[in-house]
Amino acid sequence: MSDFSCWFCKQTIDEHDVKAVAIEISNLWFSGENQPIQTFWAHSKCAQQNLSGGYNFDPDDLINPQ
Repeated sequence: MSDFSCWFCKQTIDEHDVKAVAIEISNLWFSGENQPIQTFWAHSKCAQQNLSGGYNFDPDDLINPQ
């Protein structure tokens, strides 16, 4: 297994964090088949703490959509 480091805390993400996320970022105004994308990874708790802001991000929604 490859080591994935959390975008927020920089620690290795353990495979037991089944709610860990991959975050893909692209340019909002560039579209097309060959659109460049960067992927970052995050622990489920780090993602929830850092991505909620004005929205309620819940990693459970990625496992149990409602």
